[in-house]
Amino acid sequence: MKYLGFDLGASSGKMMLGELDGQILRTKVVHRFPNRQILAAGGLYWDILNIYWNLKNGIEKAVYESGEKEISLGVDSFCNDFGLLDKEGRLVNQVYCYRDERTKRKEKEIYSKVSKKELYMETGSQSALFNTVIQMAAMVEEGEGYLLDRCRHALLIPDLLAYFLTGEMHTEYTLASVTQMLDWKTRSWHKGIMKRLGIREDIFPEVIPSGADAGVLDKEKNPEFANISLHVVSVCGHDTASAVAALPTVKEHVAYISSGTWSIVGTEVERPILAEETFRYNIAFEGGVDYRYRMIKNVMGLWVLQECERDYERQTRRECSFAYTAQEAKKAAMLKFLIDPDDVCFYMPGNMLEKAAKYCEKTGQGRPETFGEIARAVMESLAMKYRYVLEKMEKILGYRLEEIYILGGGGQNRILSQFTADACGRLVYTGPYEAGLAGNLIVQMRGLGEIATLKEGRQIIRDSFDITEFVPEKCELWEEKYSQFKRLLDM
Repeated sequence: MKYLGFDLGASSGKMMLGELDGQILRTKVVHRFPNRQILAAGGLYWDILNIYWNLKNGIEKAVYESGEKEISLGVDSFCNDFGLLDKEGRLVNQVYCYRDERTKRKEKEIYSKVSKKELYMETGSQSALFNTVIQMAAMVEEGEGYLLDRCRHALLIPDLLAYFLTGEMHTEYTLASVTQMLDWKTRSWHKGIMKRLGIREDIFPEVIPSGADAGVLDKEKNPEFANISLHVVSVCGHDTASAVAALPTVKEHVAYISSGTWSIVGTEVERPILAEETFRYNIAFEGGVDYRYRMIKNVMGLWVLQECERDYERQTRRECSFAYTAQEAKKAAMLKFLIDPDDVCFYMPGNMLEKAAKYCEKTGQGRPETFGEIARAVMESLAMKYRYVLEKMEKILGYRLEEIYILGGGGQNRILSQFTADACGRLVYTGPYEAGLAGNLIVQMRGLGEIATLKEGRQIIRDSFDITEFVPEKCELWEEKYSQFKRLLDM
């Protein structure tokens, strides 16, 4: 059986073809395409039909590449955004982007009806304006509630794309778990919260587990695929959950960092630990494969560094690659400057080099003068923040997370990976870089019975991809500077 994974990110999408050869997963990326948000008439949207066109284009390429007419497909993407369907199953809205400002405009009114703390305690999801519940509540507050009332169903993006292929409607569990509308105790929709916010209680279809059958190709609605057999499996639709499914270890009590523009620092637990401390620090408990929970905290990942690189390119008119950034950072003094990557001054794009320099001045560290000094400060500070988050989690859990696995494209930044090992004082492993797609394929295989357990799938990932180890160095100096870093967070 050939397996095809579709992984959609905020800036790009890709599709990977995979096949199990003994205990080795053979993979090939068959399609890549750009994705972008579109600002129109004051709203921020996704071009969902172009995304679907690229999904179909990738299927055609996979059939051509493999020579197979029978393929399994899984779809994952970022979470929270949705399309609305009428009683005939037709799309009735443009799909909003989670960054649209309507949620910010109506934040006060929404939280006056259901508090942040109650939403957290009932659902386990982090407090964030991009959550689906806040998006829908904002529609109600801004006079668009009629769309929710008159539509038949809402489908989150991976489920919507699967529906376009199969005609079947469902909500995959890991996606449902981050809407802030799923009761974590029952794993069903929290009708009380939905009712209080004016959201129709039956707007979402039933929740199904990761790996469940999601239907077969509806050839009447997709006549261009008349000669192929396509089976859709409901993989971990949330891309982070999909990446964590590909964790290349069978050990317990390990940490992971899903590394990209955002860094998602976390570990797997059997059930949520919802308390005043976890609420105050906004530690979320999101659904994972086999109904395990991903205890996670969002950190401003490579965003600050990427913005610094863009600034440098604009100022110097030269390309700023990973390799060049690392080269310049290595020239700078070790741990001379530190920042809090999550400080509000770094949230918005533009002038990031100057923002970082001013932050250092404001906090009494002096002013970094070179690109390399700032790049090094950003990466060392990010590694420090990872340690800070892990220590918070370990205090709540009552045990140490012995190893760290960096998943996704951010693992290709070798200097940051080494800094993470140094700052945290533990072994760090990087890979696979296409973790979301690898997890997508593994969950398909288990859903169709080619492998029996997630543990078996993770061993296959370990055996199939290059995994790089980073050993901690110079821990004494990092330990000394960590106290200074924590003082910055209290300023």
